[in-house]
Amino acid sequence: MIDLHSHVLPGLDDGSPDLESSLAICRMAAADGITDMVATPHYRNGVGVHDVSVIPPGADRLRAALAENGIPLVLHAAVEMPLLENYLELYRDGTWLAYDSARRYILLECPPLPVNGAQILSRIVEALLKAGAIPVLAHPERLPFLDRIEDVLRLRRQGALLQITAGALDMHSSSGHRAREWLSRGLVACVATDTHGVDRRPPRLSPARAFLASHYGPLLAETLTETNPRKILAGEPVD
Repeated sequence: MIDLHSHVLPGLDDGSPDLESSLAICRMAAADGITDMVATPHYRNGVGVHDVSVIPPGADRLRAALAENGIPLVLHAAVEMPLLENYLELYRDGTWLAYDSARRYILLECPPLPVNGAQILSRIVEALLKAGAIPVLAHPERLPFLDRIEDVLRLRRQGALLQITAGALDMHSSSGHRAREWLSRGLVACVATDTHGVDRRPPRLSPARAFLASHYGPLLAETLTETNPRKILAGEPVD
């Protein structure tokens, strides 16, 4: 399985505080059957990096530690970008580190926008698409302004991809309800852990995959945890 959303790089944001914690996260992920993990530190937003140039060397140091400790996990790196006023500039100048080398897929942290948030998000998605980027929306199930299924359908028709947090799938909450409704309608592109530690959103995808297989079928479970994530990392089209 491939985890597209994690805060595993040590000391860069509100995720792993140090190398030992990062290694513990990676050991748990590998034991769970995760073969690839994307480190996606927050950019600014009060808890993240202020200079994305620290991300690649941080990922290199963790890769070296993984090799030294015999942890069979392939580490990739991108950035989780909040909605900032200069979001287009951040994409165009390369600050917004993408999932793939062609800079096609980018991770957008869905903001708690006001009641008309769906319209605002739709305009942002349209602008990013025109600039050549396909936004992958991080944990959109947490957003009350996406309660109307028509708004979610519009975002998907535009080309945005929905990335659901694994832990939300069986939650008895509004977030869980949204996630399951979107899954039943075939609107979700991938499931990721958004892990911040072995205790805070643990790096485990296998329970989510089992839930998906049980409720929506093994093909969808494979698509959301393997096939689509692999396509995103390769910059290939996602249906």
